[in-house]
Amino acid sequence: MKLWLDDIRPPWKYGRMGWHWAKTADEAIAFLRTGKVTEASLDHDLSANATLGLPCQEKTGYDVVLWMEANNVFPLNGVCIHSLNPVGANRMKLTLRRYVHVRVEPAAI
Repeated sequence: MKLWLDDIRPPWKYGRMGWHWAKTADEAIAFLRTGKVTEASLDHDLSANATLGLPCQEKTGYDVVLWMEANNVFPLNGVCIHSLNPVGANRMKLTLRRYVHVRVEPAAI
Protein backbone atom coordinates (compact mmCIF):
# COMPACT_ATOMS: atom_id res chain seq x y z
CA MET A 1 0.00 0.00 0.00
CA LYS A 2 1.15 3.54 -0.72
CA LEU A 3 0.44 6.28 1.80
CA TRP A 4 -0.23 9.98 1.14
CA LEU A 5 -0.31 12.20 4.25
CA ASP A 6 -1.79 15.64 3.64
CA ASP A 7 -4.67 17.45 5.30
CA ILE A 8 -5.98 19.25 2.21
CA ARG A 9 -4.31 18.07 -1.00
CA PRO A 10 -5.75 14.86 -2.48
CA PRO A 11 -3.16 12.41 -3.80
CA TRP A 12 -4.72 11.98 -7.24
CA LYS A 13 -4.21 15.68 -8.00
CA TYR A 14 -0.46 15.12 -7.61
CA GLY A 15 -0.06 11.98 -9.67
CA ARG A 16 -0.61 9.54 -6.81
CA MET A 17 -3.54 7.54 -8.18
CA GLY A 18 -4.67 4.74 -5.88
CA TRP A 19 -2.69 5.94 -2.87
CA HIS A 20 -4.34 5.75 0.56
CA TRP A 21 -5.06 9.25 1.83
CA ALA A 22 -4.45 10.04 5.50
CA LYS A 23 -5.42 13.54 6.57
CA THR A 24 -4.02 13.35 10.11
CA ALA A 25 -0.89 12.01 11.72
CA ASP A 26 -2.94 9.45 13.65
CA GLU A 27 -4.52 8.15 10.43
CA ALA A 28 -1.07 7.82 8.85
CA ILE A 29 0.25 5.96 11.87
CA ALA A 30 -2.73 3.59 11.72
CA PHE A 31 -1.81 2.73 8.12
CA LEU A 32 1.85 2.28 9.06
CA ARG A 33 0.91 -0.03 11.97
CA THR A 34 -0.49 -2.52 9.46
CA GLY A 35 3.01 -3.14 8.13
CA LYS A 36 1.66 -2.91 4.59
CA VAL A 37 2.88 0.58 3.64
CA THR A 38 5.54 0.20 0.93
CA GLU A 39 5.98 3.88 0.08
CA ALA A 40 4.90 7.15 1.68
CA SER A 41 4.64 10.80 0.75
CA LEU A 42 4.40 13.08 3.76
CA ASP A 43 3.37 16.67 4.38
CA HIS A 44 4.57 18.42 7.54
CA ASP A 45 1.80 20.88 8.45
CA LEU A 46 -1.53 19.14 8.93
CA SER A 47 -3.86 22.01 9.82
CA ALA A 48 -4.68 25.48 8.58
CA ASN A 49 -3.12 27.03 11.69
CA ALA A 50 0.12 25.09 11.24
CA THR A 51 0.28 26.05 7.57
CA LEU A 52 -0.06 29.71 8.57
CA GLY A 53 2.57 29.38 11.30
CA LEU A 54 0.03 29.85 14.08
CA PRO A 55 -0.05 27.84 17.30
CA CYS A 56 -1.88 24.54 16.96
CA GLN A 57 -2.45 21.29 18.81
CA GLU A 58 -2.46 18.98 15.80
CA LYS A 59 0.33 16.49 15.25
CA THR A 60 2.54 17.03 12.21
CA GLY A 61 4.23 14.87 9.64
CA TYR A 62 7.29 15.06 11.87
CA ASP A 63 5.31 13.28 14.60
CA VAL A 64 4.71 10.49 12.08
CA VAL A 65 8.44 10.35 11.35
CA LEU A 66 9.21 10.14 15.09
CA TRP A 67 6.68 7.30 15.42
CA MET A 68 8.34 5.48 12.52
CA GLU A 69 11.73 5.89 14.18
CA ALA A 70 10.52 4.79 17.64
CA ASN A 71 8.79 1.71 16.22
CA ASN A 72 11.34 0.88 13.51
CA VAL A 73 8.62 0.95 10.84
CA PHE A 74 9.71 2.37 7.49
CA PRO A 75 8.23 1.97 4.01
CA LEU A 76 10.46 -0.41 2.04
CA ASN A 77 10.46 1.79 -1.08
CA GLY A 78 11.21 5.02 0.76
CA VAL A 79 9.58 8.26 1.76
CA CYS A 80 8.92 11.43 -0.19
CA ILE A 81 8.44 14.72 1.61
CA HIS A 82 6.14 17.16 -0.19
CA SER A 83 5.77 19.91 2.41
CA LEU A 84 5.56 23.67 1.80
CA ASN A 85 7.32 24.11 5.17
CA PRO A 86 11.08 24.06 4.40
CA VAL A 87 12.15 23.87 8.05
CA GLY A 88 9.74 21.03 8.85
CA ALA A 89 10.60 19.18 5.64
CA ASN A 90 14.31 19.38 6.41
CA ARG A 91 13.81 18.13 9.96
CA MET A 92 11.83 15.16 8.62
CA LYS A 93 14.51 14.45 6.00
CA LEU A 94 17.38 14.58 8.50
CA THR A 95 15.66 12.05 10.75
CA LEU A 96 14.50 9.68 8.01
CA ARG A 97 17.69 9.54 5.96
CA ARG A 98 19.33 7.42 8.66
CA TYR A 99 16.85 4.63 8.01
CA VAL A 100 15.31 4.81 4.55
CA HIS A 101 15.70 6.43 1.14
CA VAL A 102 14.23 9.93 1.32
CA ARG A 103 13.51 12.39 -1.43
CA VAL A 104 12.14 15.89 -1.15
CA GLU A 105 9.91 17.01 -4.00
CA PRO A 106 9.04 20.56 -4.83
CA ALA A 107 6.08 21.41 -2.65
CA ALA A 108 2.77 20.32 -4.08
CA ILE A 109 0.95 23.58 -4.66
